[in-house]
Amino acid sequence: MHDNLLPVIITRKWQLAESYHAVELQTRSRSELPSFDDGACVTLVHDNVICKERIYPLCGSTSRPRAYVIAVRQDDGGTETEAADISLSQGDEAFIVTPRSPTVILDDRTRSILFAGGVGAASIAGIANRLALAGQKFELHNFARSPERAVFREELDALKSEGGVHHHFGLNADRLEQTTSHAMSPAQANTQIYCSGPPAFMDLIERQARAWVYPANIHKIVLGDRKNS
Repeated sequence: MHDNLLPVIITRKWQLAESYHAVELQTRSRSELPSFDDGACVTLVHDNVICKERIYPLCGSTSRPRAYVIAVRQDDGGTETEAADISLSQGDEAFIVTPRSPTVILDDRTRSILFAGGVGAASIAGIANRLALAGQKFELHNFARSPERAVFREELDALKSEGGVHHHFGLNADRLEQTTSHAMSPAQANTQIYCSGPPAFMDLIERQARAWVYPANIHKIVLGDRKNS
């Protein structure tokens, strides 16, 4: 159980991509919410008694937000995530924990490679934006089952002038492993690796990255059930 849970209500919901939605959260009084950085995540407790909780990526960035927008998946399975998110509908009440902002290494001497799968693209888009604003070069690989299911594709494409952005659609397990391995192969020991997506996807990235970079340079942005974080 968390201390100092902040009660919120779901005020809006709209589609981001096939099977993915944006969900807006506000307090009943429309009071300001804690600030966060690009790429941050927030833990949402859907039932304070049963304590159903999941970690969601926050979309966008603002210093004095009156609403949070989270990216969620709501369908009945598939290869991108282990399970669909808990049901979130307009008018539902929930609780949130203060957002967690990922560490982003800003160093002109290092290179960054970013990997996104499914809804993890929301977090990776935020990290890429922070790198771009700092003038840091990066390479980004986004994976989805199809173009229609690619979350934040336009936001990622908008960063192409700052770094290499590559989309990969419909890859089976073997092709996925080959593609991520090829993307990793130019890495040096001080390269920074960022990844967010389904647990099996991040485990693959971490396993491959350990052959190239220092373990401390592997940054996993964990989403979904808190027990997996």
